[in-house]
Amino acid sequence: MDIVFILVEPARGENIGAAARAIKTMGFSQLRLVNPGDMTAARWVAHHSNDVLEQAMIVDSLEQALVDVDLSIACTARHRLQKDRYVDADRCAALVAGKGNSVQRVAIVFGREASGLTGDEVGRCDLASSIPLAQQQPSLNLAQAVMIYAWELRKQPAVNVTEPDPATFSHTRQALHQQLAALQIQPNENLHQWVNELLPLANDRELGLVRQLLRRLSSPGKH
Repeated sequence: MDIVFILVEPARGENIGAAARAIKTMGFSQLRLVNPGDMTAARWVAHHSNDVLEQAMIVDSLEQALVDVDLSIACTARHRLQKDRYVDADRCAALVAGKGNSVQRVAIVFGREASGLTGDEVGRCDLASSIPLAQQQPSLNLAQAVMIYAWELRKQPAVNVTEPDPATFSHTRQALHQQLAALQIQPNENLHQWVNELLPLANDRELGLVRQLLRRLSSPGKH
């Protein structure tokens, strides 16, 4: 399973370099940058992690950064109306590992130093997560937050992928959305929003139960 770290519009090169250093020390290598600021200082701070910077994908929007991602987790210090449920940082590793082979690439998304992620950006991600703090101020630096998530995610047990699972999380979500549409349940209705909130929390076994239910709903006469 691939873990990708995405920084949305990081303004300070020092934070980009420190984030690259943090993820490499924890055994990761994939960094994506959405409209980053001046990268000069990033190379000074990265210190033996410049390969992470050189390989980093630079894109114009969060949508582009998430194009090949199966499961995305927005990291935010402030709880937003776009999400009702937040996963603490120390639960992310178990949640990701629980997906098994149904998820091939996970993105951990961080916002701007001054203002974090917008509500729309949090809403675009599958899950929202926060770091429980003893007090809200002073808040964590961007690179410090990246280090905490990288530290937690390194605990994720290795998943032996023999071949791609055709019943992926993405396929399950798509099929469930199609079923909701067939039932004329609109995206702005509470039921639709609850499904979007709860499905990313499901582990591989629970996703299998959802797929079984969808099969029975699509072919009621065969069971």
